[in-house]
Amino acid sequence: MPRLAVFAAAALGFAGCGRLLGPSATLGPGSIVRGRGLYNEVISETNNEQTLDLIVRARYGEPLGLLSVASVTANLRTTATSDAEFGIGPSSNYKGNLTPLSLGVAYEENPTISYTPVQGERYAKAVLSPIGIDMLVLLLGIEHSRSQLVSVLMKQINGLQNPMDGAPESREAFRAAIALLGQLEDAGHAAWTSTETGPFALVLHDYAPAQRDVARALLRAWRLPDSLPRDGREIILPVRLAFGPPTTPELNVQTRSVYDMVEIAASCVDVPPEHAARGIADPVPESAGPLHEHFVIHSSRSRPAEDTLVAVRHRGYWFYIAANDGPSKFVFRLMQTLIGMRLVEATPQSVPSLTIPVGK
Repeated sequence: MPRLAVFAAAALGFAGCGRLLGPSATLGPGSIVRGRGLYNEVISETNNEQTLDLIVRARYGEPLGLLSVASVTANLRTTATSDAEFGIGPSSNYKGNLTPLSLGVAYEENPTISYTPVQGERYAKAVLSPIGIDMLVLLLGIEHSRSQLVSVLMKQINGLQNPMDGAPESREAFRAAIALLGQLEDAGHAAWTSTETGPFALVLHDYAPAQRDVARALLRAWRLPDSLPRDGREIILPVRLAFGPPTTPELNVQTRSVYDMVEIAASCVDVPPEHAARGIADPVPESAGPLHEHFVIHSSRSRPAEDTLVAVRHRGYWFYIAANDGPSKFVFRLMQTLIGMRLVEATPQSVPSLTIPVGK
């Protein structure tokens, strides 16, 4: 092949190298389309594993450590190669065995993820501080499992106690009131919201005549005058952080911290009998806590064969949440939301970062 023809073929080949890469290897904006979802999926999965590991370690009474993703950087590099073979001597010696011209393109992506350790005073304040009323009301605005959320997020309403552990009777009055509230919420007659008269409140509305008796029973349970549901008028109960029974029509509540909720979730871990016998896990609670009806973390000697939401290995066992366990998945999402929120608050603006090259 004449030299000019060789160079022309090579130029045309490089011009069409995008076609050699194929649609799945498009560079530029196409790499963002492919990469964003994959990076998000991997980071979400590792966050799930970190949260579950945090809960399991709390069950074993072990120190807790967290890493927050600070940044994700990906370097893209492409390399083009060409090769040509020529024969010397009689053509019969190499006829049909040579490749006149071959072209190649290599595409390489080198992602780097930077982690920031979460620790110190900011972290302690973030995880030990009770959830604020603003966040409480926003969470209770979720239409799914609101009564369950109240049981998890609150440890006292108007003097009714909802302790982390203890005899079931200690929570009976609290749970009975929440059941009444659940009836009104399911019927669309109760809403946690902000109002013109105050920052946040529970509003009972449109409950008469069908739900008037339920509204009165709820007010009596919360030590409020049952005469408030008069003529079906709207009842606004301001919510504030306070102790004990109210002196005016309002809700005095105490909320839990993220640390409290991790401890409650940890009590739902299924500790292997071998570990319980050796005493390496904290003792099994004497009674069911606020989450025992809604949250289960299973354990298995081998990697679980069933479909799981998340699984981690600890002390020779696998701990996991089943993918078909809706209530447990809901509680876990709640834990993820609260821990993620506290991580953002606790992460310092400028600290040493751990940078791990994912692959090269």
